Amino acid sequence: EGLSPDGDRRLVQARQTGQVKRRAGFDLTYSMPKSFSVAWSQASRDVRSELDRRARRALYAALSTLEEFCGVTRRGKDGIVQENAKLVAAIFSHDTARGIPGEVADANRHFHAVIANVVVRADGTTGALDARPLFQRRMKMALGALFRAELSKELEDLGLKTERPMKPHKDERASWFEIACVPPRLIESMSKRRRQIQKWLGDHGLSGAKAAERAALRTRQDKEQYSQFELFAAWRKLGKKYGFTRKELEDGLSSADGRKFDYEAEKRGAVSRGLETLTEKKARFTEVELLELTAVEAQCRGIGIADIREAVDTCLAQSEELVRLQNENGIRTFTTKSMLQLERSMMRMAAELNSVSCHAVSLTSANAILSEYSSLRNEQAEAIRVITTGSDIACVSGVAGSGKTFMLGVAREIWERNGHHVLGTALAAKASSGLENGSGIKSIHLHKLLKEIERGRVSLCQNSIVVLDESGMVGTRQMEQLISLVVCSKAKLVLVGDWKQLQAIDAGAAFRGIAETVGYCSLEEIIRQREEWARAVVQNLRDGEALLALKRLHDRGQLYIGLDREDAVERLVLDWREKAIEGGELRETLAFAGTSIEVRELNQRIQAELIDAGKLGKSSIDIGGFEIRPGDRVMITQNKPVLCLRNGQVADVVGIEGTVASLRLDDGMTIEVDTNEFDQLTLGYAMTAHKGQGVTCENALILTGDGMTDRELSYVESSRARGLTKMYSDVATGKENIQELAALMNRSRQKELAHEYVIEGA
Repeated sequence: EGLSPDGDRRLVQARQTGQVKRRAGFDLTYSMPKSFSVAWSQASRDVRSELDRRARRALYAALSTLEEFCGVTRRGKDGIVQENAKLVAAIFSHDTARGIPGEVADANRHFHAVIANVVVRADGTTGALDARPLFQRRMKMALGALFRAELSKELEDLGLKTERPMKPHKDERASWFEIACVPPRLIESMSKRRRQIQKWLGDHGLSGAKAAERAALRTRQDKEQYSQFELFAAWRKLGKKYGFTRKELEDGLSSADGRKFDYEAEKRGAVSRGLETLTEKKARFTEVELLELTAVEAQCRGIGIADIREAVDTCLAQSEELVRLQNENGIRTFTTKSMLQLERSMMRMAAELNSVSCHAVSLTSANAILSEYSSLRNEQAEAIRVITTGSDIACVSGVAGSGKTFMLGVAREIWERNGHHVLGTALAAKASSGLENGSGIKSIHLHKLLKEIERGRVSLCQNSIVVLDESGMVGTRQMEQLISLVVCSKAKLVLVGDWKQLQAIDAGAAFRGIAETVGYCSLEEIIRQREEWARAVVQNLRDGEALLALKRLHDRGQLYIGLDREDAVERLVLDWREKAIEGGELRETLAFAGTSIEVRELNQRIQAELIDAGKLGKSSIDIGGFEIRPGDRVMITQNKPVLCLRNGQVADVVGIEGTVASLRLDDGMTIEVDTNEFDQLTLGYAMTAHKGQGVTCENALILTGDGMTDRELSYVESSRARGLTKMYSDVATGKENIQELAALMNRSRQKELAHEYVIEGA
């Protein structure tokens, strides 16, 4: 209640009548790796006490960092004065995970650091905690990574070798560590609660931290009481079964002996690797993000929090490559000189192209061809005039479904009749294929185009017009490379896209930056959706007005909120059956979901509906866990030029003989694919928004409300269908009312350019 321990003094300001009840505190959970709990469960009393002592030291070091970053309070009118303060915390240590009914609970050592919503200022006065820093971007992940790095150092100092395991089914290291001498099979066996949660997630087609929290709540049972004697007896029996007892642990206590670390080199290396990972994906990053990735890289190398902090501080203060930018909510942000140079080079070359008009077609010629297309809207015709008669760089920003591809087809005809050669490209092979099929512009995906030009197999010249579709998905590095090639060959570049759709995977917001500098024309009228209210839904989601969009859908029965995720999935599949099977619109009905796990679940369930309806053949091929059958719709997941297959293409399985599948592509071509040699296929009834950008269908059924949901994703998913767009969510995700779902859909993850945040004069 914000009172002193004796109850006589109020430590924080009292809430006014009618205000929301104050938050008492915040529970921060610090979990040791599972191998630590397994080792602890087998250890002697003395070793167990030492393991606990080391873990507690790591916790205190992590809490000191927490206090430095998040120990903040405010005072004065409207809390205008911000100052640092000391935290008040109660530490609870727990030994077990919540058990499975009828079985002894697994060992699971973890701490709860309950931070009270009261802090002590430097002058001895008290006040409420300003909790906003706790919830800043990546703060939680950074604090966890620092704790694990410190714990790894403590265990290495004790003599236990630690190592980062490989991620399942991936060629990369995990972000956590395990104790090397603990058998992985024993770790798995003593993770019954984790398997229960994973099963729930799998059954519900969910993934991610938020979904895992939900699964933990939905599957939790009342705690069963076991004595300490019963727990340790069961744990040691299990350890013996897998050949890991007190003896093997004591042997492992010397496994780190003799490991010599060059600490200075290790510190520099951890920061360098963390920085490299960050700058691949982000033009601008925070100090907290660098701390997180440095801590991940520092594990198992004898480097603790103090060393990590020192190394990061040194890097940020002394690196000749880093540039200080404007703060983000009080946290320092940075970029690199090379990123700024790339951006400036890109913008300089864009301005250079904008200053010349060597490829301009006469307005008379353009208008003559435009007069042949009576179906063109005024804004499409105007965009064509701008990109064909203007400077050597042109930008078109068009909302989803506004007819950009058709517009480019007319522009191609104008260019070609005036002696120009038009070449199209896009980041994804599927998008470049869509550009070619929709506009007649011969196209190749961007990565291959850049390689082919480098090898001399494709050349640009003074008569070349390069059209980059879906430009908003291209990062700064590739955009700068493409512009450089266009400038060197004295060609023309046309950028088309919508920077409010899915963002670039790589660093930067190149398309938006260039368009805002050289100017752009807009296509604002949506024509894909037949009904006016449906077009308004798309526009609402694009503009961050998700609540209005959801109300429009709800009023027409096209928003379904299930009792839980399972209910939402079942309704989506039922509606899919009604449209695709009973309504005969199989090829025109697509399901969308935010994660690959949910997509996989939907594909499996939809295929089961087709089998039940007798629409699929009996023979099958097992590919990636799917039984692919004749009659199935499949998606290609990797480029295979020799077979004329592109990543993202969809095809019908028209026959199976042994390991060979006959695929009829949507353009009518039939390909024989030996799945022993090429098995990059999956079912194609459901897909992620990234696979669906550029797709047009009649019916779009969208499973939403998960951790991936944001403005860009929702906008893309909602703009795919000409006819029916229906969304499905659930109350188990905390979306009991559409305001909360709307808040997720309004959350933007737009990328940025570093030079937009350079401190003036720096």
